Parts: sequence; C-alpha cells; structure tokens
Amino acid sequence: MRELALTGFMSNRGRQNVASFLTKDLGIDWRMGAEWFEYLLVDYDVCSNYGNWLYSAGIGNDPRENRKFNIIKQGLDYDANGDYIRLWVPELKDIKGGDIHTPWTLSSAALTHAGVNLPETYPLPVVIAPEWSRYINQKTTGGARGANSGPEVRKGPSHTPRQHRNRGIDFYFSHNKKHY
Repeated sequence: MRELALTGFMSNRGRQNVASFLTKDLGIDWRMGAEWFEYLLVDYDVCSNYGNWLYSAGIGNDPRENRKFNIIKQGLDYDANGDYIRLWVPELKDIKGGDIHTPWTLSSAALTHAGVNLPETYPLPVVIAPEWSRYINQKTTGGARGANSGPEVRKGPSHTPRQHRNRGIDFYFSHNKKHY
C-alpha cells in the first residue's frame, strides 16, 4: 500500500493480495477498496479495477465465497527473501530472510537485534487468519513470541460477511438498497 500511495502503481499480484485481505480477512466492503485504488492508481481502468475487486470479493460473474489468498504464503512464494518488503517497509529492513513476513512471531532477541519494537516501531497484525499457521514458524521456547502470544489479535472472517452476501451488481445500482 505504501508503493501505491507513493507511486500510484501496484503490481497485479499486490492488487490481488490487497483485495483478498481487505474483503476476506478484514471483511471490508469491496467498494471501499475499489474506490481507494481508483483514487490512487495512475494506470486506473474502471473495468479492470471493479472486475478484479468483484472477483476477489466472490461476487459477479464467477462467484466463489471461499476464494481467498493466503498473504503469508503469497509473500513467501513471490518474495521469499523479503527484498520487496524491505524496500517499502524500511522499519523491518534488518529482519533476515523470509522472517520479515511474520515479524510478530520472532523472539524478543531477534526483534531487538533488528531494531523492531512491537507494537511501537511496527504494528502487530490486526487479524491472524487461521490458514497462516501452515506458513508461520511457530516458536514457543526461550521467550519467543508465538502467533498467539502478546496482545489479543482478532481473527478475521474466513468468508464473506453476512451483510455482503447476495449482493450482485444490481444491488449497487438499485435505488432501493438497504444500507447496513
């Protein structure tokens, strides 16, 4: 999102990850994300933007409620060493390798060595999706921060929130819509 804010560009993979995270993990209405990207993108195309957001939200021509990107897996698959993250998130630049994708799981010593003080210099995750656990190095000894230690982190929905179900494109253009 920092790249988008500073340059007006984000790769298609990044756009898909953001759309999936906002709609599936945070349960945010896809229109908010679509409007934000419309505002910031220099290569904005109305059909591509809204089509991609509809697809990610699981509505439209190819509705699948369970279509969801695992952002930890995506980060490890497409930025295994964390170079892209280091470029755009300099406060994590001294975390080594793929651990940069899950800083909240690192030991206090590793965080201190990297100059990271959670949540002071970098925030804790606002959600931890259940499917992330397959890709998180779960450390449980030596004062390490496991995925479930530290401040309470809410778990995000693994499906489309009830208030956003059954919303085809006609809902958004209807004059008789029911706001939630």
